[in-house]
Amino acid sequence: MHNKTSRILLKYEIYSNILEEYLNLEEFKNLSPLTIASKRVTITSFFNYLGDNKVKDFHHCKQSHVTGYLSSLDLSNSTISGRRFILRHFFNYLNSRNLTLFSGNELFPVIFSNKRERILSFYSIEEIKRIVSVIDRRNSYGIRDFVIVLLAAELGIRSGDIIRLKISDIHWERNTIEFVQYKTKIFNQLPLLENIKYAIIDYLKNARPASNSEYLFIGIKNGGKPLTNTSIHYTISKYFKKAGIDISERKHGPHAMRHSLASNMLHNNTPMHVIKEVLGHSNINTTRMYLNIDVDALRELALEVPYETV
Repeated sequence: MHNKTSRILLKYEIYSNILEEYLNLEEFKNLSPLTIASKRVTITSFFNYLGDNKVKDFHHCKQSHVTGYLSSLDLSNSTISGRRFILRHFFNYLNSRNLTLFSGNELFPVIFSNKRERILSFYSIEEIKRIVSVIDRRNSYGIRDFVIVLLAAELGIRSGDIIRLKISDIHWERNTIEFVQYKTKIFNQLPLLENIKYAIIDYLKNARPASNSEYLFIGIKNGGKPLTNTSIHYTISKYFKKAGIDISERKHGPHAMRHSLASNMLHNNTPMHVIKEVLGHSNINTTRMYLNIDVDALRELALEVPYETV
């Protein structure tokens, strides 16, 4: 599941020690391997750019080298923004050790990200119902896909956690689904809703291939191997299109389902701490980011300030 950029090699050994020291900071110990890999890719490719441009230490690194590196990348705006965040933190670290003449905050005082994507990438309850309704459950693929879509749409489970769900994570006796989230390493306990419970039972009895695999979802024609993030995205995206949902300006994968859940809970006046628990966030500020996807709902929930006479 790694793309080719995750295998980028550091060409200049002079930067090796600082790279490993940074990636092994105490504050990173609870980050997922994918997050660390993303940091490694960004900083390694930046080091290679410095080396290619004959910059042999950080005291000779100018801000123009950083902007030059970013300009050399053929990546989307959102990916470039992500690299800016990584480099800002990295240069703050270097500056705290007196290894550079400028900090990351001086380098990037403000980083613009495409938040409009977040605003657009959610779907109404009616649209989600249409997506669920077009799944043909008369065959093994449809029975399996039905469970996957429900887990994403009604519980907001990330694709990385869906593919890693184990049969033992389903606690029938207390009607919960319990697992440690792959991205955050935070334990999450979600309700095993009645419709999801019976959908899982249907899948286990009538669609899941006979296998000793501990994973809940396995391929039907791949020898029982676990599914991948790509297959989850393809599965969910397929039903957006089949339902005739307008996806021209919206993302239409499992994360859009997660955003939609947060948006629709907000529409139903669900308290923020409840949304936080469902999404498995450790920090309520992260949940507030999800609330930003629905400006209209925030306006509706705003309290009117009463007029008082003195």
